[in-house]
Amino acid sequence: MIIEIWTKEKYAGNEEASFIGRLAHAGLKIEAARLSRLYRVDAEFTRDEFDKLGSSLLTDPITERYSLSPGKTGLKDAYRVEVWLKESVTDVVGESVKEAITGVMGKAPGAVRFGRAYYVRCDSEVKLKHAVTRTLVNAVVNKFKIEKV
Repeated sequence: MIIEIWTKEKYAGNEEASFIGRLAHAGLKIEAARLSRLYRVDAEFTRDEFDKLGSSLLTDPITERYSLSPGKTGLKDAYRVEVWLKESVTDVVGESVKEAITGVMGKAPGAVRFGRAYYVRCDSEVKLKHAVTRTLVNAVVNKFKIEKV
């Protein structure tokens, strides 16, 4: 299951502005953006157990919220860019979170991988892909996909 972590909107302005500026340097004009962290947890946990991970381990309840249903941004007519490390690359964040989950749940997940999601409202998927490959991913270690949401 993928757990998606969002910075609450009233705290997200700086990270969103920085991201928009970064893609502007690659020639992409963005109307709006939202960013999130992703944790893919491969485990035989119940939905309540995944809720516990999202609410008590992976988020700061004051500044963040979580979702077990990726893509709930409130951003209409946007593209979703999902960026992960390739499976052959060591994911130190994922390994650290796996250990934390084991401590909290008392049982170890099979694997945990860390990624990022970027929601972008712009006029061209082709231009977005170009900007993403120039600024967000390293083809040697990352994989990504772009989809319309």
